[in-house]
Amino acid sequence: MNNLCKQWLQSSRLTPKEKQEIKRLAHKEQDIYFTQAPMSFGTAGVRGKMGMGTIRMNRFTYANLAQAYAKYILRAYGKNKTIVIGHDNRLNSDKFAMLVADVVSSFGIKVLLFADNQLMPTPIVSYAIRQTNSVGGLIITASHNPKEYNGFKAYHNDGGQILPDVANTIVKNFLKPQNIIAYTYAPKCKLISYLSNSIVDNYLKDARVVLINKGITSKTKTYPVVFTAHHGTASKLLPKFLKQLKFNIKPVTQQTFFSPSFINSPIANPEVIESFDLSIKLANKVKSDIAIGVDPDADRMAVCIKHQGKWRLMTGNEMGTIYTYYVLKNKKFTKTPYIISSYVSTYLIDRIAKKHNAKVHRTGTGFKWMGAKVTEIGNRGEFVVAFEEAIGALNTTIDRDKDSFTASALALEIYDVYRLKNMDFVDILEKEIYPQYGHWFGKTVSYTFDVLDWQPLIISKMNMFKKYRSRTIGDYKIKKILWNKIGDCLEWHLEGDSWIKFRMSGTEPKFKIYYNLSGINQNILINQYNKLDKIFKQMLGV
Repeated sequence: MNNLCKQWLQSSRLTPKEKQEIKRLAHKEQDIYFTQAPMSFGTAGVRGKMGMGTIRMNRFTYANLAQAYAKYILRAYGKNKTIVIGHDNRLNSDKFAMLVADVVSSFGIKVLLFADNQLMPTPIVSYAIRQTNSVGGLIITASHNPKEYNGFKAYHNDGGQILPDVANTIVKNFLKPQNIIAYTYAPKCKLISYLSNSIVDNYLKDARVVLINKGITSKTKTYPVVFTAHHGTASKLLPKFLKQLKFNIKPVTQQTFFSPSFINSPIANPEVIESFDLSIKLANKVKSDIAIGVDPDADRMAVCIKHQGKWRLMTGNEMGTIYTYYVLKNKKFTKTPYIISSYVSTYLIDRIAKKHNAKVHRTGTGFKWMGAKVTEIGNRGEFVVAFEEAIGALNTTIDRDKDSFTASALALEIYDVYRLKNMDFVDILEKEIYPQYGHWFGKTVSYTFDVLDWQPLIISKMNMFKKYRSRTIGDYKIKKILWNKIGDCLEWHLEGDSWIKFRMSGTEPKFKIYYNLSGINQNILINQYNKLDKIFKQMLGV
């Protein structure tokens, strides 16, 4: 047992239950969870399993995170400033949010919580930061991670997630590991106040700006649209919003109530087809051909459709391509339209953009980069969409993070328009987009290495691909191999305007491979992918 672990066990600040939890840890777990290494910001904030330890999510580490963020706010903006704090439905998220509010207020910073400290979707928290002219914000959430996790997402005054330079500053403000357990604070309750529910109502009104065909709200749609919130923050608000737009929403009742344990959602990540099991069951019952699902903090939205009798989950790349195509085709622009996407997302949108005199901006992976790019461009261009391959899109500029509300509204508008043509989302790709801009196949494959000390293992996998010496892979010639510092990924450029990219997840023990294959025939591209997938599985030993 290391010294930090002993220090916690000897502290009078821990409850008997918390001490018992530490004692139950294996020696290796004690050494990993009680470490001199600081917590780290990944792709979207700090995330980790809840439990005792200097790098796990608990009341002591949240206090450490909060004081470090508060110090940053004071130095960056001065005194008497305001931040917004929200949280999701996870176990203890409401308590952690109040704790963080207490710590931040102790520094003389004003805190705005939502009415009754109620849980709130991420896009509305981002919106609230902008509407209240706050200098930043915090969200207690682990997004789509399993129920054992929680997290800490920090925001700028534009409603976008902080970038690495600010994250590094916050990390420098962390207490030394041996001081975390002893840290105390004196809340200034008079600095903590609550937003009225009007902020939510205003968001739901402003979110309608996403619609291209404003007349869609004048007619009631009779066809059913199945919806699941996976027990998260959108359980009540998103069906309400879509019903206001006259869509016939059929919620999966087993998954559209708040539950900190995700009782009926063993998988709460809509990027995974299995998360739609109950949705598909309901859709078949009510004769629906479309289901939409969001993750617990309601930033991610995925669409599942019934195409030619079989259910198909649309990828982030596919929906991003459809959003790009539909908006550029149907909206009138007074300035140069622009699209934002990551370096590991589809390059098919570049061809579409070129035809419409639009510009594509590429960023690193994660919406912290995309939100920042929207703010940077400002009024110099006219926004179309920001999206990433791992589902999730920003379809308006009323906020600066992924937004399942506006993404759902636009997706359903497109679905409604093409339904009259007896076409669905797959048909839009295969009958309209590919014939005009060339066939494309994209896939993201994620390999999970769920071991305690996973970082070194993931790094060794990346090094293997960096040192790959052959100039061929499958049936492709490799034109060049390079590291994309901005995109934080390894790139293999192949012949025929195709590429493969490799990336380590910043928040989970995952190694990801991204495929972008171009050609003249969809079946050929799928066969090429299958060959490559088999080769990479052998190389990774999975």
